Amino acid sequence: MAKIFLDPQIKIDKRKEETELKLFDALKVRYQSEAVFDEIKINDLCQNASISRATFYRHHQNIGDVIVVQFLIEIAKFKQQIDDLEQLDFTNASTVIVDMIYANIELFKMMKWGNVQAEIQSLFSGTALQILILRDYSKQTRNFISDFLGTTILSFAQQIAQAPDSIAKTEGLRLYRLLIPNNL
Repeated sequence: MAKIFLDPQIKIDKRKEETELKLFDALKVRYQSEAVFDEIKINDLCQNASISRATFYRHHQNIGDVIVVQFLIEIAKFKQQIDDLEQLDFTNASTVIVDMIYANIELFKMMKWGNVQAEIQSLFSGTALQILILRDYSKQTRNFISDFLGTTILSFAQQIAQAPDSIAKTEGLRLYRLLIPNNL
């Protein structure tokens, strides 16, 4: 099967990658210490990440962008995993999606903490649209389906992340396959 080539293999500057990791790690420490997101100051975050405010503002408008960028990094990994599949079908794709969700449970919790769900839903819908462009749907139908999938997958991930009793990944995969349409 021909590859989809969702991941354009953009080269990311090594310094920017290191900066993003430092910022995300510093923000994750604040999350794990149960800090109130809206009370985090950019100066403090930059100091904890050992970067300057100028560097922060070169890449971000606000602290929520740090979480959004981390999702972009994970989505790039997801796209590469989809491209690496020998056959793209519901079974294979659902496994990759559920693996991605479980590998990033804390990131989904941080998304809610940072109140960036709308931005992340848009990223998920955009990724679904990239996949659907290769299918024979009208533009209106593709847009509807991609918004539906982006919203639904994000909602599913949030439910898994917020479950009071951790749901095993095998059960999460079974639930995903039961709840998400497989005939798109």
